[in-house]
Amino acid sequence: MDDKQRHFKLYNESPLYQLFVSFVIILGVGITLSIILFLAGELIFGSDLTVLEKSAEALSDNDVDFLRYILIIQDISLLLVPSIIILVMMKPESSTGLIELKIPHLKEAGLVVILAFCIFPITSFTGQLNAGMHLPEWLSGVEKWMVEKEDHANNIINQVMVSPAFGTMIMNLFIIAILPAMAEEILFRGVLQKILYNLFKSGHAAIWVTAFVFSTIHFQFFGFVPRFILGLVFGYLFFWSGTLWLPVISHFVNNAVPVVLAYIQGMQKFSEPVDTPLLKQIIVLPLSIAISLVILFYFRNKSRNTNGSDNPEVSVLN
Repeated sequence: MDDKQRHFKLYNESPLYQLFVSFVIILGVGITLSIILFLAGELIFGSDLTVLEKSAEALSDNDVDFLRYILIIQDISLLLVPSIIILVMMKPESSTGLIELKIPHLKEAGLVVILAFCIFPITSFTGQLNAGMHLPEWLSGVEKWMVEKEDHANNIINQVMVSPAFGTMIMNLFIIAILPAMAEEILFRGVLQKILYNLFKSGHAAIWVTAFVFSTIHFQFFGFVPRFILGLVFGYLFFWSGTLWLPVISHFVNNAVPVVLAYIQGMQKFSEPVDTPLLKQIIVLPLSIAISLVILFYFRNKSRNTNGSDNPEVSVLN
């Protein structure tokens, strides 16, 4: 490999340099692609960013399609394309492919699906607790801003999900479940967690910091705790299995179930607050937690038995 080719490799660089270059790539490639695709979308749909401020009643079919388009280009431009570029740049010279994308066994994929469903009671319970948290009185203005931002974000997602058509539900699965699961896991677990592992020399530190960033970057304070828990689960799945497909599957199930329920129940019924008594949730929680831990420990023990340590594939995280 000549000097010019080596210049575009990040494999042997320091973690801080990898972080800096990754940030530059995400900003440079992400913003450039976003602008190009957004301008193209304005021409195609005849709409603009004012759709983000419109009420549900004021949105036309073109506006809703444009909202879906914005969500798609956001994931592709800011997350998926930059993170794939970074992964390729971090790939060892001796490697012919991306080892992070190795296909898992069907049994492991099945266990992850079960795990994803077992996590729902846990995230639901912690989400209710999180939603009841309040900032100090002197930060009431910040809390009001957070609530407004979260309501605005939820309103956009609700407008995208509203449709009785089966074909639209399939499209929503792609927009809300498939694309975000792939884009976010490649970026957060495949890129950031790997770099932080090299920086901290600790898989656990890398997983917890990545989960914190993952939850924070969504800018939804009242959903921070359940999303942080999901980030930990996704992180350990990747750390112990060595493949990004397992956290992608778990992430997909987590996002897909609400989309399917909204289609089956109808958006109005789906949007109604679920008043499940905390006592009833607490009864279900021990079983959910127990099954989740059994599955996670299965991956940890398999990693230890296969490789003699918690880390299944040192080359994946180096």
